[in-house]
Amino acid sequence: MSRQATVQECDQAVTELMGDMPRPAQKAVAAMVCGVVFGTTATWSRASAAMPGTAREPSKLRRAQRLIANPHLDVPRAQRRLVERVLASRRGRLDLLLDASCTGITASYAGTDTMCLSLAWRGRCIPLLWRSRRRGTGATPRWRVVIADFIRQLAPLIPPGTQIVVFADRGLTGRPLLLQLQECGWHYILRCERTAGIKGADSAEQPLSALVPSPDSPNRFLTGVHVFAPRHKRNRKQRHINGCGSWYRAWRRALTTNVVAVWRTDDADPWLLLTDLPATQARCTEYRHRTWQEEGFRDWKSSGWNWQRSRVRIPERVDRLLLLLALATLWMAVLAQHLTRRGIRPLLEPRTTRWYSHFQLALHYIERLLNLDRPIHCSLRLPPESRAPVKLS
Repeated sequence: MSRQATVQECDQAVTELMGDMPRPAQKAVAAMVCGVVFGTTATWSRASAAMPGTAREPSKLRRAQRLIANPHLDVPRAQRRLVERVLASRRGRLDLLLDASCTGITASYAGTDTMCLSLAWRGRCIPLLWRSRRRGTGATPRWRVVIADFIRQLAPLIPPGTQIVVFADRGLTGRPLLLQLQECGWHYILRCERTAGIKGADSAEQPLSALVPSPDSPNRFLTGVHVFAPRHKRNRKQRHINGCGSWYRAWRRALTTNVVAVWRTDDADPWLLLTDLPATQARCTEYRHRTWQEEGFRDWKSSGWNWQRSRVRIPERVDRLLLLLALATLWMAVLAQHLTRRGIRPLLEPRTTRWYSHFQLALHYIERLLNLDRPIHCSLRLPPESRAPVKLS
């Protein structure tokens, strides 16, 4: 099988996945995904040059540029098809990772921020939904609006009987996110800022950091804690009569959650987690899965596709580029699972030692096939998998 045959196989996979996409766009997407994988880069000049075919390189480059600038390439619709495909074979528990990344920062340009909601997968993640915006512009919507849109898009596509657990870092945790997750009935493990105010059923208001004031403090596991009470401003008459400050918190409207507060001796900061799951030490172990999203961003950037070198700055075009990278990443996830199940992994690393992540394993295997002039198959369909849900008691 030649590289051209691999492009044809990728074209069939893209057509099966996104059948409502215009046929020219399907062919261009398949060719560019192969260019990204064969060239291990998101840089247009190198990715287009790695596209199989006899066309001149300037023609390949223009084709890639037209694809990324094509306003008819409907990224939200493609994302829905991607979510349906990835989640169709998942059963039991699903861990969703929410995080943001930036790229394109220069002395004259503030760069582009991208919010991404991904599925945790084998120490990495598979992107499901993403949205980009310019950094430092006041006209762009807040991330809470984007996250709410993500949840609205994803909720109808969740397979029945599936348990959802959402992970997010301190910069995204707040009353809007917690309220949205509670309304959807999704479980969550969210790291919170230490300055957030909490109030127990029989205790006074205090900052979250007061639970573990130092690294040698005992771990705290609390249930039914009030958090994120709205702040209101008192008028002059109220301040004069009560002799209080200008602001107060309406604790009757606070949200109720469980709290896990742990400060290990070797950590610079405490782990202050909000969750609706049982408050136990196991929540800290599970929260480590959130770093899989950061590893996924690293695969998209310096350790994989080199997204940071693409020099694509317009947010709409960044989203189209990330569609190609998401398909290439899904291809690598499927291939790595095939290598693991078929026992091919020892061809690339020792049996007793793990050198590579699933993503890097797939990349090295493709490099091996190219060097040996072996056929390279393309598949965008993950094998079925079922995970046991979290015990709620």
